[in-house]
Amino acid sequence: MSKKELKREKLAKKRAAAEEFGDDGQSRGRKISSRLAFVLVAVVAVVFLVYSLISLIGIRSQIKERREELSEIRGEITVQEIKNDEMNKTYSLSDEERSDYIEQIARDSLDYVKEGERIFVNVAGD
Repeated sequence: MSKKELKREKLAKKRAAAEEFGDDGQSRGRKISSRLAFVLVAVVAVVFLVYSLISLIGIRSQIKERREELSEIRGEITVQEIKNDEMNKTYSLSDEERSDYIEQIARDSLDYVKEGERIFVNVAGD
């Protein structure tokens, strides 16, 4: 056999071995494209995770604001319930109790006095 024939034989064996083990140009392209696909999927996953994290932070701040609003509203409800209880007590008073209550309000809020009553004013301001 000549040198050319030996080279051709070796080349043919190399090609056969490469095809048998998948080491041809197409498999390299497949490996590169599969790596590229993996990197692309990884990048998309990271972007999604970052977006999710930012969204969660925003939602948590909204929840905090809503809880503060709820607390304020509950406080207002409590105040209004106390006012309602006072009004219900006022409406349920007897005639004598009602007149005493009205008299007390007139004295405290409107600075009214009964006829013949003396008022002492502290001029020292203490």
